[in-house]
Amino acid sequence: MPDDVEIPDEVDSVALKFLDIKGKPREIRIPPETFEVVKKEGMSFDSSNLGFSDVSQSDMIAVPDSSTMKILDYGTEKVAVFLCEMRWPNGTPFEGDPRYLLRKTMEELSERGIDIHVKPEYEFHILDRENFEPIDSGQYIDGRTDQTRMVGELSKAMKEYDFKIEKIHHEVAPGQYEIEPLPYDDPLQAADEFVFIREIVKEKAAENGVFATFMPKPLPGEAGNGFHVHLALFEEGEYMFSSEGLSDRAAGFLGGLLDHAKALSAVVSPTINSYKRLVPGYEAPVYISWGGENRSVLVRIPAYGTKEQKKGRIEYRAGDASANIYFMLNSLIQAGIDGMKNSSDPGEEVREDLFTLSDEEIKDMGIEFLPANLSEALDELEKDGVVKDSLGESYEHYLEMKRDEVVEFNQDITDWELRNYLDY
Repeated sequence: MPDDVEIPDEVDSVALKFLDIKGKPREIRIPPETFEVVKKEGMSFDSSNLGFSDVSQSDMIAVPDSSTMKILDYGTEKVAVFLCEMRWPNGTPFEGDPRYLLRKTMEELSERGIDIHVKPEYEFHILDRENFEPIDSGQYIDGRTDQTRMVGELSKAMKEYDFKIEKIHHEVAPGQYEIEPLPYDDPLQAADEFVFIREIVKEKAAENGVFATFMPKPLPGEAGNGFHVHLALFEEGEYMFSSEGLSDRAAGFLGGLLDHAKALSAVVSPTINSYKRLVPGYEAPVYISWGGENRSVLVRIPAYGTKEQKKGRIEYRAGDASANIYFMLNSLIQAGIDGMKNSSDPGEEVREDLFTLSDEEIKDMGIEFLPANLSEALDELEKDGVVKDSLGESYEHYLEMKRDEVVEFNQDITDWELRNYLDY
């Protein structure tokens, strides 16, 4: 990691930022004059409070990656934000740090002559701050909403912070929008920039008196927010995927994603709410299958894009932004690489609209279903060595935290229950 960065004079404070085990941003503020020491020695924190360790071994340090610095302007202050990796007090890497695990995977693949480019698509809702109702009744690529000005502000902010955006547009649900960056050469860069972009979206919404959420299913009866991931693979600079068809290597990678799809759900769709998005009829996949332009399958091969993009890529459609983005990308890549290593067979391409078929018809096609809820997904995770290993030393703590989440939800009383059962 480069360490020659200097803090500009106009900066009021420095933020050391990283994601906790659930993917939520955590931050330590320091004065600019102490950064020179911190970038070499790190800043201490209690990792047990973030779910990464037990209290018996909780001391860790956050070490900023100088290459990630962004100067964010909050109006009243300018903050130099650095993304960090976690290390033990003696300086050795923490093998459960999501960012470190993704970086380590990419370095290992690079040594083998394999590169992976990614293109994420992330959706979010803009809601009224008081009642959390959608701020417009717009439809897909609708340009007639009252929020067009705010979308323009987002586009301007992306340019100011040097994020390369392909498009921002209204999605199918009321108050729903999507940002599509240009493809990234490096998955780590894609994950890093999402951390910043999510914060900028929320900040711009707040400035306009509204609330932005990346929650998978914030509105009942409406489309939810996904986090689709496009992946293109290269070996010694040559595309592994081809628009002309699947090579054996590409088929193996695709087969790996399907083979591990059930366990992947616990990582890429990691909340109770995630499974309220993953229902038929809302372009959210629930069937473990692949196809070309077909939006009812789990993994598809898009037909649109630039001439370069059309050379070959696949799109994994089950994830959402409640995931830890570093865990998500690392798990997807590890599952695909395992499929390549074992020459996994993805089966036949699905051309039918699966949303129009019955469950029995789909089963007769030999197609299996993704887990229906988080508890089922965690059961699958426990049985899958590849996906477990992709979480490194965080696996046990991740599983425990997510099991506790299921128990807590099952013991809660929802508004729906009160409306339907209170008069018994």
